[in-house]
Order: sequence, then structure tokens, then C-alpha cells
Amino acid sequence: MELEMRRMQVFFPASLEIQEELLKAGFKVPYDKESGRKTPIPVVVSSREGRRIRRSRLLKAKDFESDGKFAVVPDERALLELEPTDNGFLILRPKPVEYHLEEMGFVSVPPRVWGTWASFSIPFSAYDELVDFLGDFGNDNRNGFYTASRGSGGRIEVYAYKGRSRKDLGIPVFGYSLGLHGLTLADEYLREKAKENEVPEERLRYLKLGLKKRKETKAGLKVGIVWENGKPVEITLKLSTTEPRVKIQGLYGELAGKSRGELTRTDGWYIVVHASDFIAALETVGRAFGGNSY
Repeated sequence: MELEMRRMQVFFPASLEIQEELLKAGFKVPYDKESGRKTPIPVVVSSREGRRIRRSRLLKAKDFESDGKFAVVPDERALLELEPTDNGFLILRPKPVEYHLEEMGFVSVPPRVWGTWASFSIPFSAYDELVDFLGDFGNDNRNGFYTASRGSGGRIEVYAYKGRSRKDLGIPVFGYSLGLHGLTLADEYLREKAKENEVPEERLRYLKLGLKKRKETKAGLKVGIVWENGKPVEITLKLSTTEPRVKIQGLYGELAGKSRGELTRTDGWYIVVHASDFIAALETVGRAFGGNSY
């Protein structure tokens, strides 16, 4: 089953592992005060509604318009493939078809201490199709599943988590792989930055700029529904990691944060969960506001 995503954001700046890999190769991450050189780790973004951001934050895009201060990136496409396995797992494969690279804007909390670092959303119109597709893995026993919500204005997000200790994580994740390898814009960006930072371009072929789950990584997927003005509009999936903590030597001292996994070279992106957990979480949030009478 393959669905078109509404939005996709993977915050690779949240990874101290990738930052350390680039620093060791000679890149100034994120910014060198003396030379003024900087190599912000890109956020990979795809939005079906297009995107308007400050021009200074747009690192690389295939197509955009700009008035000098702001950049307007046109509609983009990203797909999400769902593949159930014979042993009860569900493999989610995000596929960025059209995307751009952004620099992280100013935030009061550094991304390295966030829980969530990858976010995917699909239109709520796919809800019934998803439930039908995974119907063989569902059952009426959703004991141990709870919901949490947050909102502002007319927007409310409600997500499910399994077990009271997993409120910050959602449902268990058994494997994942996400990285910058194979993304044409990321390759172009790093070649440009290698020249700017006087890093030999041949070093790029040896870099590991992907992340996969380690055995000790505490990881989860938040499965939720976003409501706007009383109506469900999208299904949201958020990959989170909370442990273990890692430390690296940055340009200006030691940095500590949450591990995002083991460095690797990635061929494709995937997230692995139990299919029964996924459908139970989806149905739990679907019933959070009084059933499926939308």
C-alpha cells in the first residue's frame, strides 16, 4: 500500500552523531566564529501545500521563487509505503520524491534534546483505507493503549501510546534507517560545503550520514490525528528517541543530547513496528473524540 504524504520533515540537526561525523571530516558545524564558515545540517522537508520560509533558511531546492527576503517553494511530493510482513511487523517506507533542504530556525530548546526528530503526515481521508488494509492485524483488545493531546487555537493533536511508561514515545519501534545518502540535493549541498570548508571532496564518499536503531536505543512512533476547527484533517506519525544520551566535542565545547542511533550509510528509509500496535494506536486515536462519526 502506498499513500501520498501531506508533509514530511526529518530533523537531521537533532543528531549529535551526524554532527560529530561532519566535524571529524573538517566541516564547521554549525558555525565557526573566526572564519564565518558554517555548515548547518539540513532538515529534509517535503510539503504538498508548498512552503514559504526566509530565504536565508533555504539551503537547497530544485525550484523556488524569492523576493530576496523570503523564498516560496512550490508543491512537493513524498510517498509512504506500508508493507506488512508474514511475522506481524509493519515496515513504513517514507520516500521523498520532491523535497528541499532547510536550515533549522532559531528555537529556544536545542533539537538534540528533543524527543521527536522525524515527522510524517498523510491526509485523514486515508483513515478508512488504512484500517481496512491492516484489518487482519486488529482486534478489540486495546488494553494498555492511552491517548495524550496538545493544542493551540483551533488545532488539536491527539496521539496514542502503549503503556504508561511510553508517553513520550508512542508505540515501540523495532528498527529504523533514515539518512542523507541518496538525496541528490544533499549530495550537491555537501559538495558545495566541502569546497567552502576546504575539505577534500573524496572524503564525502566515506562519510556515514545515516542513522539506524541500536539495540539500546529507546525508540517509538507516535501515531496521531490532527484536528482543526473540530474536524480531523491529517494522520501524523512521529519518530522519537529518548535514550541513551550521548556526548560529543563540538567546536566550542562538549555537547550532550539524546542519541538518534548508530551511524550508517543508508540505501532507503524505513521504520519497523508491530502491525497490531499500529492499527490499535490508529483506532484508539480515531475513537478519542467520540467515535468515527466524521
